[in-house]
Amino acid sequence: MATLTRQSVQQCIMASYGQYCISAQGDIVCNTADDGNVTIQCQIVNTRFNSGFAGDRMRVDEVDDLRVWCQTHPGLENGVNWSFGFRGTDHAHPDSINVTLIDRTNLMFNFHIYLTA
Repeated sequence: MATLTRQSVQQCIMASYGQYCISAQGDIVCNTADDGNVTIQCQIVNTRFNSGFAGDRMRVDEVDDLRVWCQTHPGLENGVNWSFGFRGTDHAHPDSINVTLIDRTNLMFNFHIYLTA
């Protein structure tokens, strides 16, 4: 299990988002600047495009910076300024967060991120 930098997580989210935009599922590899190749699993289940990197984690102290990044990404596309949604930790999900997007396609984008201290 690897601990990825926030920058690597952001690169993985954007790689997964590219797959989401074309509704392509399956494993992809994101060549991150900080952590090398990271395998991302993308799966369509009903109306959700679920994705994430099984076994890898991000440090909990980088969550707030990721939340801020989500507000300006993925950004302007075809005249529409899109921003990711963000679900932080809670009692039901004490060690995971989700980056989401709805209404860009007929699927809901849902990127799962597990956290470590």
